[in-house]
Amino acid sequence: MEMRIIADMMLGRLARWLRLYGYDTLYGIEEDDEILRTAGDESRILLSRDEELVKRARKLGIRAVLIGSNSLEGQIEELRREGFEFAELFPANARCPKCNGAIRPAEKAEVRGRVPESVYQKYSEFYVCTKCGQIYWPGRQWREILRIDRKIRQGDTGEMPKTERKTENKTLNRRAV
Repeated sequence: MEMRIIADMMLGRLARWLRLYGYDTLYGIEEDDEILRTAGDESRILLSRDEELVKRARKLGIRAVLIGSNSLEGQIEELRREGFEFAELFPANARCPKCNGAIRPAEKAEVRGRVPESVYQKYSEFYVCTKCGQIYWPGRQWREILRIDRKIRQGDTGEMPKTERKTENKTLNRRAV
């Protein structure tokens, strides 16, 4: 069963990273009552730094995780203890960090004119969000993403992540259309 998540407004960075690991993660709802309604209606796990919101969720029978850490790495560790897995960065079911839409591979010709010409010439690997149209490609930010991924997954297996082996010197950039 796929874990579906809703994160409160204090967990934006965590929400974006969960999407990169393939978790369907809603984020951006400001009102607590709306967060609880959505979590209940859509059977989503609530992630929050707000102890009262977590208590309210649990009273309603909603699975809720109180996040205590301020750091991304600490938050990920807390989720691991709750049964979340972080086996692969950018798996086939990765979500758009911007809008949570599904990301699909795109043919190079499909993005022509939608990315800078220099990017089009330099890269052959592209992805498109099926919801917002954001285009991603391995570019200069990928090294930083991989560094953070290594730090997050430190101690998991000791192996180099699959994505890193595949795209060792690439970075993931994006371009809105």
